[in-house]
Amino acid sequence: MISKEVYRILESIVGPEYVSDDPVICEGYRSGPGGYENGLGYERVMTLVPGCVIMPRTTEEVQRIVKVCYRRDIPYVPYSTGFYGPRSHPHVEDALLIDLKRMNDFVLDEKHFYVEVGPGMVYSPIQEECMNHGAYVVIGGGGAQASAIANLIGDGWSPLSHRIGLPHRRILGTEVVMPDGELLRLGSLATDDDPFWGESPGPDLRGLLRGYTGLRGCLGIVTRMAIKTLPFQPERLEPTGVSPDTALALPQNRVKWINFTVPSKEAQVKAMREIGHAEIAGAVTKVPLFWRAIAKAECKEEFWDIWGQETEESIANFFIVRVLLIGFTSEEQMAYDEKVLMDIMEPLGGIARRTKPSDESWIKNADSAGMWLMCGGYVSLDYVIETLTQSIEHGPTYADLKKKYTPPLMPDYGDPGWFQSFELGHQGYSEFLIYWDPDDDTDPVDRFYVDTSKMNIKNRFYTSLLGPHQPLYLTGPKYGPNYHEFLLKVKDEFDPKWMSHPPVPLAHDVFVERAPWMHAMKDWESPDDLPK
Repeated sequence: MISKEVYRILESIVGPEYVSDDPVICEGYRSGPGGYENGLGYERVMTLVPGCVIMPRTTEEVQRIVKVCYRRDIPYVPYSTGFYGPRSHPHVEDALLIDLKRMNDFVLDEKHFYVEVGPGMVYSPIQEECMNHGAYVVIGGGGAQASAIANLIGDGWSPLSHRIGLPHRRILGTEVVMPDGELLRLGSLATDDDPFWGESPGPDLRGLLRGYTGLRGCLGIVTRMAIKTLPFQPERLEPTGVSPDTALALPQNRVKWINFTVPSKEAQVKAMREIGHAEIAGAVTKVPLFWRAIAKAECKEEFWDIWGQETEESIANFFIVRVLLIGFTSEEQMAYDEKVLMDIMEPLGGIARRTKPSDESWIKNADSAGMWLMCGGYVSLDYVIETLTQSIEHGPTYADLKKKYTPPLMPDYGDPGWFQSFELGHQGYSEFLIYWDPDDDTDPVDRFYVDTSKMNIKNRFYTSLLGPHQPLYLTGPKYGPNYHEFLLKVKDEFDPKWMSHPPVPLAHDVFVERAPWMHAMKDWESPDDLPK
C-alpha cells in the first residue's frame, strides 16, 4: 500500500481529486475483458491492480511524482489509453499507476507541418485537425483511439507507411521525464523551445524511447512530442454508418482503394516493388484474408459462416494486392497515378476487383473492435521490417508452426499473414496475427509465443520484438549477439533502482518463471535473481 504520508505528498502535487487509492477505482485500471491478449496467461499472471492512481496535468507534476517514487522506492507505470492490454499495466504489487490522459495539450503548426501533443492526446482529433489544414498523420492498426505518443514510441506503423515513412522518422522534438525525475529534451528542444526538428547536436537519443518497437515505458515518461505531418488532398472524407459499423466515405476523384487479384506471391511482391519505384500510392498491402470475412460479416456467427467456407487450397491460391491511391496535388495527378498503376498491374496479370469506396481503419476510424470479433482475443505475434524479399519469408513458417497450436488458435487455413511495402518499397513489412477464444485453455497460446521465438532463432530470422514480448535471455544471446547485455546496461544506467515499469524489459522472462505451464518450454539459461 502507498503510505498515508506519501499519499498526502501526491495530493499536494495534483490535488485531491486527481489521486486515489480507492480499491474500486484501482481495480478499474486492471486489464479488462476483451481485446488485446485477453485471457492469456501473461494477463492472468503479470497484470496486477495498482496500489494507487494519479493523474498529472503538466510535465512538472510528472517530474515531482517520479522524484517522490524514486526517493521512496515506489514502482510506477506510465499509462495513457491502456490499449496494449496487460502490457500497459502494473506487473508488481502496490505500484503507482500514472494516468496521463489529462495531458492532452495540442498545438498545430500548419506552416511547418507538425503537431505538438501530450501523451493524453489520441489520434482521432489530431487527424481531424490535420485534415482541416491540408495534412495527415499515420493512424496505427489499433485505431484512432490510441495515444499518439504511446503509439509512436511503441509501434507506429500502418499501410500508410508506404509513403509517410517509419515512426522513428516522424518523432521530432521530445521531452522525457527520466526514471529519476530529471528532464531530458531531445531534438531541437535540446537547444531551444522550438520542437520542429528530430535531430540535435550530439547523438540522436530517440532510440532510447523505442528502439524499433518500444520498451513499454521502462526508460522514462514522454510528456511532450512534436510529430511530423505530411500534406494531404483537400476533399473532405465524410463519416458514414452507425457505430460500431462506421467508415469514411472517400471522394473517388482524390482518394481510392483498388484491390487487385494476381496469379502468384511473386507477382504480389513484384507489384509492390514496381509501385514503389514509380513513387505512386499512399498504401500498398496484402492483408490477412480473414479480414475480408470480417469486413463482410455483421456478427460473429456470420463471420464463421463466411470463413468456414474457405480451405487450405482456396487460401493458397488466392493472391491480392490492395492499393490506396491519393491525389495529393490534383485530380490530374490522381488520374496519372491510376494509369501508371494499371500499366504496372496488367503485365503481372493483375485484375481490379470491385472495392468499397470507404476506409474503416487506416486514415481516421477505429475498427479495432472488429479485429477480435471472431474469437474475443487477438495479438500481432511478431513484426518484421526487412527488404521486400526477406520480410515475407517469415509468414509461411509461422503458419506451419501454428497448425500445432490450432486449436486453441483460430483456424486460418495456412494464411501467411499481412505484408506490405514500407517507404516506397525500400523496405518490406510482415506481421503475423493470431486469434483465440479466451474461454478456452489458452496455455498453448503462451507456448506458441515462445515457440515462435525459438523458430526465429533456428531460421536466423529477424524479429522486431526483442525484449517486450519475448524472453530476453532466450533471444538476447542469439541476436547481436548478446543484445540482452547491452539493453540491460542501458536500463541499469538510467534506472538503477528499476522503478520505472518493473520488471520490463525482463517481463517475459519473469512470466515464464511465474507460470508453471511454461516451465517445460524453458531450455535456456537465465539468472537466478530475475526481478520479482
